[in-house]
Amino acid sequence: MEQTLELLQKQKQILTQKQIQSLTILAMDNVELDCFLRQEYLDNPMLEINGQSPETVYESLPVLPSEDDKKWNHQMEESKDLKEYLRSQLNIGNNDEPYESLQKYLIECLDDSGYFTLSTKEVAGYFHTSEETVTNCLDELKLLEPVGVFSSDLKECLLRQLEALGSEEPLLKQMIKEHLEDVAHGNIGHISRSLKIPTSQVRKYMLMIGTLNPRPSTGFGIKKTEYIVPDIIIKKEEDWEIQLNDGWMGNYQINDYYQNMILKTKDNELRAYFREKASRATFILQNVEQRRKTLMNVTQFLLDQQLPYFEGTGPLHPMTMAEAAQALGIHPSTVSRAVKGKYIQYPKETVPMKNLFSQSVSGISGSTTRNAKEIQEMIRRRISEENKRSPYSDQKLKELLEGDGIFLSRRAVAKYRELMGIKSSFNRKES
Repeated sequence: MEQTLELLQKQKQILTQKQIQSLTILAMDNVELDCFLRQEYLDNPMLEINGQSPETVYESLPVLPSEDDKKWNHQMEESKDLKEYLRSQLNIGNNDEPYESLQKYLIECLDDSGYFTLSTKEVAGYFHTSEETVTNCLDELKLLEPVGVFSSDLKECLLRQLEALGSEEPLLKQMIKEHLEDVAHGNIGHISRSLKIPTSQVRKYMLMIGTLNPRPSTGFGIKKTEYIVPDIIIKKEEDWEIQLNDGWMGNYQINDYYQNMILKTKDNELRAYFREKASRATFILQNVEQRRKTLMNVTQFLLDQQLPYFEGTGPLHPMTMAEAAQALGIHPSTVSRAVKGKYIQYPKETVPMKNLFSQSVSGISGSTTRNAKEIQEMIRRRISEENKRSPYSDQKLKELLEGDGIFLSRRAVAKYRELMGIKSSFNRKES
């Protein structure tokens, strides 16, 4: 019985490690994948690349000018990665392997701000463990630096920072819990009346909130010069064609000579070594091929759904990653990882894949979804229809958009207007 349980535990450990590796490969862009495969090639004799060395294939890539290259390398050395920093704080070896794999997985799931927004139930199902285990693991990870990392939202992030500072201001905490939107809009009077405190105290609390960090990832991953290599190319000959821009990487495959060594060698230790290397090589190649299929499927779906946009005859159609996932029969997180950091080049321009999906803006029912470009066009149209002697204020535009089923704050309307380079109502007024 003990041996059976031990075997099941080992199998589970291997499964979770492979799941993490699979998700990591899917999230890589082409340049990251190439670097990963090059390193595997150097470490694993079972991999070969069409009889060439990776260096030969890599010569086809454009070389950066020496000055830019030097600057780029310098920036890379200075850059700190939040996830790497978090992993360095883990007490590796103090927990069993499945739990450590769960910790590493949760770290990989952080968004760009350092928040954890996935469902603990979803993660528990993925890891075949209890939701309580996932919650306990998250609670431990929340103790890591920087303070606020792994928060589920801005409120939790700010409250945890106050707690770490030893704040004894219950009204300040209440202000964060109940009035963050009012703080953002500067509604001092409303906060004062709600909390029954003087406006001077509200201003003091607002200043204190301003000293807190809304993004735990701030200070990590210093912005470096990006050299965009499109991962996918969409072009039109007679029909639209999709190509993965990975031909310069070469075709990695299993080395036949070493594969035969597994059968021929009489050295048991050597046979075990080559079997282990062959297993890893096969696993990596399978996941690279699965990444290729997923990218092609997601891109084909985008092309089918957004054809007028690619042809230059229409705007982006509102569409979420969840809708794409449902149509393709995969999990939304798979779509999210597939588009992460990837760029699509089509005849007009090169754009991040994620920009082809909607930024969700919901109505009261939560069912209305618009993308940012569509919202901007709606604002632009409303402004074009206004009386130039009495132009619409941002508040009026907000109300007009609500009539169209779009519910935004006045501040969000102003932000969209500014992004389009449109002046305020005061500066648009004509005499």
